[in-house]
Amino acid sequence: MKKRICFALIISILGLLVAVAPYTFAKVCDIGEKVMKCHWTARAELFVGLAVTALALLKLFSDNVQYQLALNAGIALNAVGVILFPTTLIGVCGKATMHCHSVTQPTLIVLGILIILATLIQTVVLWKKR
Repeated sequence: MKKRICFALIISILGLLVAVAPYTFAKVCDIGEKVMKCHWTARAELFVGLAVTALALLKLFSDNVQYQLALNAGIALNAVGVILFPTTLIGVCGKATMHCHSVTQPTLIVLGILIILATLIQTVVLWKKR
């Protein structure tokens, strides 16, 4: 039970970091005369970050193994979106010197990988429990 709560809290914190990163510590470009691609990536990341957080918090309501595995699948799928939005689906600004290209994109990739790793570790623990 303590492992379930620990994983839920870790994943929900990572989800919140995904949601707020493009607007705070890994800020995307400001809107000027032209709306840049990174602006739309930030909006998409807000949604998937909050979805990861919501799914992680649902883990607190039941310790049923199938329920936990289903939530892990949903979290992992959203984490793939966390990685794909700044890299291929929407992207960030093309210049390598832009803050969104050099900071935001790597930050989101690392957060997405951490979410996937946390769900994989919990999945292995749950499979052993079965």
